[in-house]
Amino acid sequence: MDKRVLSCLCMFFVALVILFNAQNALVSCALTSKLHDDITRINEEGPYIGLVIPNSFELNPLLQNPAYTSSENIIDFAGRRFRFGSIGNKPVILVMTGLSVINAAITTQLLLSIFNIEGVVHYGIAGNANPSLNIGDVAIPHYWAHLALWSWQ
Repeated sequence: MDKRVLSCLCMFFVALVILFNAQNALVSCALTSKLHDDITRINEEGPYIGLVIPNSFELNPLLQNPAYTSSENIIDFAGRRFRFGSIGNKPVILVMTGLSVINAAITTQLLLSIFNIEGVVHYGIAGNANPSLNIGDVAIPHYWAHLALWSWQ
């Protein structure tokens, strides 16, 4: 079999698996009346800035930062935990996405579809390969590329 045909078939099957998993994540979500009421009540306290955070390595320093004030509200939905609080006087929602662009996209879409969001910030190292930058530094890239989940050495 031609390598290009084999490569196309592999990409097709990977796309099917991703689509199947994304649909299952959304289908398996039960929006109960209590959860709907909680979301409605919480949305009245917005709009929020959504902070999407890849993993606990990046989430924990923010949770422990004195600038972040946690509220009592937490919503677990579609395998994600949405934490509510504020930074300064701005209401925020923190949610851990998991690694990869696919997880970030699914989580960000859930955030935007469910909550009263006025902006989204990716809070993390974003695959940083520059040792002069630290967590907390703000970087706005001139160019950006998705390179999958490479391990930079």
